[in-house]
Amino acid sequence: MYTIKQLSVFVENRSGELSDFTNVLSKNNISIKSIMLADSIDFGLVRCLVDNPDKAKAVLEDEGFSVKFTDVFGVKIDDVVGSFNRVVKALGEAKINIQYTYSFYESNCGIFIFCVEKDRFKEAIETMQKENIEVISASHFYK
Repeated sequence: MYTIKQLSVFVENRSGELSDFTNVLSKNNISIKSIMLADSIDFGLVRCLVDNPDKAKAVLEDEGFSVKFTDVFGVKIDDVVGSFNRVVKALGEAKINIQYTYSFYESNCGIFIFCVEKDRFKEAIETMQKENIEVISASHFYK
């Protein structure tokens, strides 16, 4: 219910590669809901949420991209000082390591995406719920 399938896609660190990636999604009528690009000297790593992750993975692999799913979860927080701190503090107090996080803004609130250790995923969700932090259903992102 709360497990969001994030696409993690390796791309070459060259001009036009990101456009090649987004073109595959566009021509297959797949909407990007959130995207983050991290780079190194030789390659980039695109992390994104899309409205149809299974189809996206299939069409990207057909086009030669290296794709894997990573389970992430999202929380909705108010746009006020301290809201993000409340989330990371709760996870920290539960001794749950945040591997990475990114965010986007939607309808006057922040949506933060979190990746935590696989064996602590369920506990992270329970920690959010215990702290009355709204965890977003995966269906929020899907068609």
